[in-house]
Order: sequence, then structure tokens, then C-alpha cells
Amino acid sequence: MTPEQKQSFYDDGFVILRDIVPPEVVTRAIRTLYGGLSAIWHASMSRKQSDDKSDSTADTILQEAVVNAKRAGTHPSILELVNPASELMRSINEALGHEVAGRRGAQLATIFPHKIGNQINEAGYPHEEVPFYGWHGHLDGLWNGAAPVHQRTDRPMNEEERARWNRDPARNGVRRTYPRGINILNFTALLGIPLSDQSVEGAGNLGLLRGAHHPISEFFRYQRDAGGPIGPDGPGWDRIDSNAPNFSGLRHYPDQVREQFKEDAGYTSDGRIWPKPTLIKVKPGDAVLTLHAVPHCATRLEGHSPRLMAYFRLVSAARDQSRPESSVDALCDCWCEWEGMRELAS
Repeated sequence: MTPEQKQSFYDDGFVILRDIVPPEVVTRAIRTLYGGLSAIWHASMSRKQSDDKSDSTADTILQEAVVNAKRAGTHPSILELVNPASELMRSINEALGHEVAGRRGAQLATIFPHKIGNQINEAGYPHEEVPFYGWHGHLDGLWNGAAPVHQRTDRPMNEEERARWNRDPARNGVRRTYPRGINILNFTALLGIPLSDQSVEGAGNLGLLRGAHHPISEFFRYQRDAGGPIGPDGPGWDRIDSNAPNFSGLRHYPDQVREQFKEDAGYTSDGRIWPKPTLIKVKPGDAVLTLHAVPHCATRLEGHSPRLMAYFRLVSAARDQSRPESSVDALCDCWCEWEGMRELAS
């Protein structure tokens, strides 16, 4: 990274690296993603048009297409996006001061054009009422409920619904609590590589809470010093917001941090503050590198083209690989794994 990019990364908690992924690499990744979706479509149509509705072969083909599409994040053409020899990964490794620990598969995050309803989001609010294209922000590695979000605003969950929702693990595979007094998993950085044009607002842009990484780390230090646990249900961070419209919203980052971003914030009718995110405007060939400590969230797609992103969760090879899913040190100091940033972070 250039000195200017490192300074931006330090100040904002994220940096956009322009035109760093070769066009041919991006094209192969896009073709793989669409190829998997196309296979599901054709298998579904074949099954629907089959004269023999008891034919199990058509069902098997459809099931295989779905399984293969779910595995697309580990396809060689997707992993090529983070080739260790690429300019992108060399830039990241230089700032990190270490190599990334292996190449994990990508989360292929897609949003397709659809009729925008007023679904209740994980924060417990109707999506259309939340300002800034529905941005509600979260930290990764948090339990998000074992059942779909409660969609009623006229009553809380009943006993059966709550029992289903409260199970472990959550839909995202995360548990409420972990050993060593940690209620949140973390990685070193989130790398987002756009596979569609998101250069205007309303394109399903990634929204980031610029500069929140420093108060987030400070908050985790407060929780650690108070005896923990670190994360939701720890000191100063109630996990459940019973005052949300659906009576069971999830606080995906601390209110103490949220309150520090009142400038330019929006509000819902109940007076709830919604910090203004930076909507990331990128195109294929770009990449955005974000610290785990920066609350993030996809925003509403209002255009007619799909929004396609490949996300890689990067972990420094310097982290204890016996417990790579969580590091108290990295939670309490978001720069502790970035030796190449020490001059700025000291």
C-alpha cells in the first residue's frame, strides 16, 4: 500500500484499492458465479417441465446443482481472486507484516432485483423505515438467532417461537458464548471484491461506519477490564433490544459506540439513532479491505442489475492457529496483528 492508503486505512478502518484485480481474473469469477446460478435455473425448469413427476433423476440433478452452487466459494476461479502472488494479496501482506493464514473460501453475497417489502431486519425494525438505504450495521461473529427474524410488531414472540429462536448455534453457525469469556468471534480483516458495478448509491452498496474501529476496540478493552465477557451480554452491551418494534431486536454493536456517531445520523419515528454509513462505491477490479472492528452491512438494491460480492475473511498467520476463530488481543487492539502499520498505530 502507498503511505496515503495506509493513512486512510488507519483513519477510516477501511481502504479501497482501485483497479487491483486483473480483468481476466474477475471475468472468470463472474462466469463461475453465474454458471452455478444458471445450472440451478435449468435444472429447476427441467424438473418443472418433466412429464414424469415421480422421476427422481430430475430431483437429483436439481439437488446437485444447488449443492455445487453453495460450494462455488471454494471454486479455483473464486480462490484465484486472492492468489497469494497477486498484487492485491502482496499489498495486504505488506501492511499486515505477515502472510494471511491460508486461502479460505469466499462468501458469495448476492442481492437480486426484487420487490422491496418492509421486512423486519435483525435490529428489529421495518427495513423501509431505516434511513440510509436500510443500513443497520453489525460486527461479524455474533449469534443472530436460530430461527428467522420475528416479523410481528403487534406482539412479542410466543413461547414456542422464542424457544426456536434461542437455540444454539444461530443460523450463521455462531454460538452465544465461547470459552475464555468471549461472546464474539473475530478475524483480522474482511476483504470484499465486487463482481458487479456498485459505483452509484442504491446498488446494494456495502456500508461501513467510518472510524468506528477505534471506539470499538476501546469498548472491548473496557469489557475486558470489567471482567468480561467480551461481546454482547458482557458489560455495557445488552444483546436483546426489547424496545425494538418486533420486541426482540439484536444489538450488533454497542450502543455506547452508536451514540458517538450522532453527527449526520438519521432517526426512526421512535427516536432511535441510525448512524450514517459510508456507502462504498466500487466496480469490478477494485477491492475493499475492512477491519473486523468496523460495523458493516449491505444496503438496499434499488436498481435493475444484481449486486455480486465475494467476501474473504482474512486471518493473520501470526495469530495462534490453535484458536484462529477468536483473539482477545485483536478485539481489544484492532492493530495488534498489523506489524506493517505499526508506525501509524503506535
